[in-house]
Amino acid sequence: MSKPPVLITAALPYINNLPHCGNIVGSHLPADILHRFYTAQGRDSVLVGGSDEHGAPAMMAAERLGIPTAELTERLHDAHRRIYEAMGIGYTNYSRTSSPEHHRMTGQFFDALDREGFIHQAVEAMYFSPEQGHFLTDRYVTGTCPQADCGYEEAYSDQCDGCRRPLEPGELVNPRSTNTGEALTVRAMPQLYFDLPRVRGDLGRWIKSQRDVWRPHVSGEASRWLADGLRSRSITRDLSWGIPVNHDGVQDQVFYVWFEAPIGYLSFTHELGSDAFAKYWLNSDAERIHVLGKDNIPFHTIFWPGMLMAHRDIQLPTNIVGLNYLTFEGQKFSKSKNIGVFAHHILTSDLHPDVLRAYLTTTIPEARDTDFKWSQMQAHVNSELIGKLGNFFNRTLSQIRKKFDGRVGGELSDLTDSDRFLMEDIASFPVQIGERLSRAEFREAYRQVMEFASVGNVYLERTAPWTAVREGRTEDARRSLNLALNLGRSLAIVAAPFLPRSMQELWSEQLNFEGEVGAPGRWDEASQVGISTDHQIGQPQRLYEGIDDARLASLRAEFSEAANIEDFL
Repeated sequence: MSKPPVLITAALPYINNLPHCGNIVGSHLPADILHRFYTAQGRDSVLVGGSDEHGAPAMMAAERLGIPTAELTERLHDAHRRIYEAMGIGYTNYSRTSSPEHHRMTGQFFDALDREGFIHQAVEAMYFSPEQGHFLTDRYVTGTCPQADCGYEEAYSDQCDGCRRPLEPGELVNPRSTNTGEALTVRAMPQLYFDLPRVRGDLGRWIKSQRDVWRPHVSGEASRWLADGLRSRSITRDLSWGIPVNHDGVQDQVFYVWFEAPIGYLSFTHELGSDAFAKYWLNSDAERIHVLGKDNIPFHTIFWPGMLMAHRDIQLPTNIVGLNYLTFEGQKFSKSKNIGVFAHHILTSDLHPDVLRAYLTTTIPEARDTDFKWSQMQAHVNSELIGKLGNFFNRTLSQIRKKFDGRVGGELSDLTDSDRFLMEDIASFPVQIGERLSRAEFREAYRQVMEFASVGNVYLERTAPWTAVREGRTEDARRSLNLALNLGRSLAIVAAPFLPRSMQELWSEQLNFEGEVGAPGRWDEASQVGISTDHQIGQPQRLYEGIDDARLASLRAEFSEAANIEDFL
């Protein structure tokens, strides 16, 4: 029976914000882990994402730097792509919202909503800067929340981060520019609106049906937005940088980024071909999984599915993996204050990216906010990644090389209880780890990978093949090292979604197996015992370097400097 195809998306990073590790664990890393796991399972899996390039921030940054906006986004898109590649994020297609295909599909999507009667025009109050002579949007406007039970003084024009309620233009009290601090005026401007309330009933039923699929905080956030009442949302903005709107009365406007950016999930898939688009977005049997951070939950549980319902022809997502926030040693990440761990340094660092991925996996904020601590990273690398995983491979391969010239073939006969227990673990651990990953329980799945390595270390201690050789029990030593090598093969496969580069290096060079460790269908092989009797291993090597205090201090200093976009232009 064939397994259904699965599309995985990571939230689109805004082009001006080169990623810190909070962004990595909030979407890119968990999405990549899922994609690698489903591929190894034999699923037809793709991972799509891309740069969110439109809107006022990119335009204003380009003006400040004195370069065309298109040039700014071209350079920064390349920087994003290189950072994710260096982190081992294996996008099938990492695209951009400025692509011709995205422009085309956004126009088609809008036309479909317009034909269905979901688009209407109205005059909207917009914030205008007398000093700068143009309208300001969203994150460039701040003021006091108008809600009587809130009054948060740093609310943005589209949402209050204090009470997390959505806001419409004109509602802020004492609006001002986030750039200059000047007081803003309100002027009328014709805008197009998406009639979100028309799908409220369908949205409510769908959200209710997802309660056993989504995490509680995702369901809670969606239900709260639904209970607060849905309003029509404006989908156009008076800007020169974006996708032009072809509609009477608003010809000089562009689509608002909240409307067009999620359509990137469709256009980026379509760039893989029309067959791929049909397979993942028109096929009711396919799975569509969005991986994203807390701030994106409302858009993916309310607005985006509402747009899809209005379109009618495209399938809804089957899961929304909404994650929380990562802090840095008790503080919020801050680019301006150089507080955090900034991912662009992976481009020039000698730190193995899998070492960073390993610790970051333990911090994925699945149910609540988590905290990055350098001391915890040091402890994890030394005691878990090296002390358990690396130690098991080194001990096993070194003994095979020293005692049996790299070959431990032969029949597995006269099994002891320890041997049989190990074979049972080889059969069961990949299944358990797979079940965790299929539920997007990344941290527990990774913990079980490390537990699997511990099982191997305990088995080596219990059977002591080095002692068996010394005492003349050669076949006992051969049998235990054969089984340990089988566990090593299995362990490399289940660890590969988390540690793709180092497990591939291990697979090809030390274990000396052919092909890719994460090849389609490889996951099923992880539960099997049966390495060829004439298999010859390669030369054992250390997988990872330990982190002493001096190295830790060096890494802290190296990764603490926030990115300056001018350095990437």
